[in-house]
Amino acid sequence: MSARIPLIFITGTSAAGKTHFSRCLAKALNQLGHRPVVIAADDYYRKDWVPDPLYGYDTIAAIDTEALISDLEGLSQGNLQQRRQYDMGTKAVSWTDMPPGWDLVILEGAFGPQVLMERMPPDLLLYVDTSLSLRILRRLLRDTRERNRSIVSILNQTWNNMIPGERDFIQPLKQQADVIIRNPKKDLETVINRWSSEQGAEPSIIQRPQF
Repeated sequence: MSARIPLIFITGTSAAGKTHFSRCLAKALNQLGHRPVVIAADDYYRKDWVPDPLYGYDTIAAIDTEALISDLEGLSQGNLQQRRQYDMGTKAVSWTDMPPGWDLVILEGAFGPQVLMERMPPDLLLYVDTSLSLRILRRLLRDTRERNRSIVSILNQTWNNMIPGERDFIQPLKQQADVIIRNPKKDLETVINRWSSEQGAEPSIIQRPQF
């Protein structure tokens, strides 16, 4: 029986830069000869989810964790045929074919890793830590452009749902993180060296991706 394909989880609060850092990490690992695949926990939102009275969508319960675990098990065994996708605008779920030959799985997301820490613990847990003011600015820009939302609705969700959800579900993961990402450019090298060390390889020089 072949060994399980390694898992790296990248978590952190909303608009902290998880998606961008995961792409930069995947690119850096690809330079070192790995074939990483990046999966977003956001693609596992329940399509029929009724927003929680307190947390809205900012809660673990909004994620179909059983579907996420099932796909991660397939990914870790190298035999997942299709990956799930979730449209934040229409709330529709679809599937797309997986490219063959991955040897490393990177899961990025705010909700989902909480359950996985016990059921499918990662080989490395990274926590992206960014100031609230910068995150609010990023969220305003992203959600007005990509999700056709009003500024008022974004700010209401931020104060009424996002912050309570982060406090109760996401921030506790910071205490479990192997590496806390505060300076993405600098900390990318820290992560690469940490990963190389745990895999028994020599630290490597990489071409820094653009942040």
